[in-house]
Amino acid sequence: MKRFLTRCLIVPALLLALCSCGGEEKIDYDLVFVNGSDAKIVEVVVDFQDRNGGSRNADSSPLKRGDSFGFEAGEYPVTVYVYDKVANDVVAGAVAQITVPKAPPEGERWYVTAWDGAGGLALTVENQWPEGV
Repeated sequence: MKRFLTRCLIVPALLLALCSCGGEEKIDYDLVFVNGSDAKIVEVVVDFQDRNGGSRNADSSPLKRGDSFGFEAGEYPVTVYVYDKVANDVVAGAVAQITVPKAPPEGERWYVTAWDGAGGLALTVENQWPEGV
């Protein structure tokens, strides 16, 4: 009888655990970096007034055109730095940078996009996914 009750408790617990494994936590980023470039981009670092952070591929390989990273909001303004090597923090040698002075309007987000420009890598800020990426 104990064995039967134990199995009856374990089966629902396992089903609940399996169901929750597939459901990812939904985070609504208000700043998204989008690579619309063929330039070598390895790491993207954001420097908010109250914190900073960065993102790169797990194997530190360059981003491909169309790759994107989302960042949780901090206190604006924020400066976005783009590196062609692993940086781990805000360091000298960014290939491009841009400062976003204020938070996006309520319910919207900023898209910081890297583009190939005549003078090298150029960054733009818009409140919609960039066309052509």
